[in-house]
Amino acid sequence: MQINIGYFYFIKDIFFEIIDDKELMQNKENGNKRPCYFCFKSKKYDNIIWFIPVSTKIEKYKKIYNNKIQKQINLGKSPSVDTIVFGNVANIYIVYF
Repeated sequence: MQINIGYFYFIKDIFFEIIDDKELMQNKENGNKRPCYFCFKSKKYDNIIWFIPVSTKIEKYKKIYNNKIQKQINLGKSPSVDTIVFGNVANIYIVYF
């Protein structure tokens, strides 16, 4: 299969069946459509290609983001979240997680 860096992909269910890792986001979670993934190369390792899930469900992830920030504030920490990033792709506001 040809993988093009900078493109979006849908990963087939068979991948998740073969890998069988409960820590990975599951395809078609809760009967919904499978997530879309953005593909890019590692800056550190040339032979590693990352696929990160993206979503247009901004409100859902804003709540998760805000809850993480509030939890850190309640613990007296300087709040920071590096697992959820909001941005634009082709003039569509999306979230990377």
